[in-house]
Amino acid sequence: MKICDQYSHLNALDMVQNKGIYEEIVSSLNQKDVIFEKGNPLFINKSISESFNSFGWGDDIRLKNSRLSISFLKSKVGLCVQLGNVARMYADILKLCYLYDEGIIDVGSISVPHKIESRILGQNYARYDRLIKEVELFQKIIKVPILIIGLSN
Repeated sequence: MKICDQYSHLNALDMVQNKGIYEEIVSSLNQKDVIFEKGNPLFINKSISESFNSFGWGDDIRLKNSRLSISFLKSKVGLCVQLGNVARMYADILKLCYLYDEGIIDVGSISVPHKIESRILGQNYARYDRLIKEVELFQKIIKVPILIIGLSN
């Protein structure tokens, strides 16, 4: 698995780079021994989690008084890894907006598979091109800077 594309909404890439943790994100998401295959999102999530944890990122960050959570948090950067149904992308955007409004994060990031890898995982899974289109459509509404990362084999 590797990073193959990025989209920076509201200067998110610059913000993440200025926090000095961009290389941790790149290192955690670029994993040669992890590939997209049908039925392996749990394995991918576990490998990603172990890597982020090794850099000191907190994981499974719960929103106040809720069962909702984001994948990782460090230095006021909230990161979601979405390898599931496309509907969960919208929940991730809402969670990042909430954390931004509460002052818990300054910038968010969502990592999703590219189109081919999304289809490998299953039908109607989150994917990079669709997320970009949605963020562009709602750019006046989405006030949180979000770095969208596309993943592929």
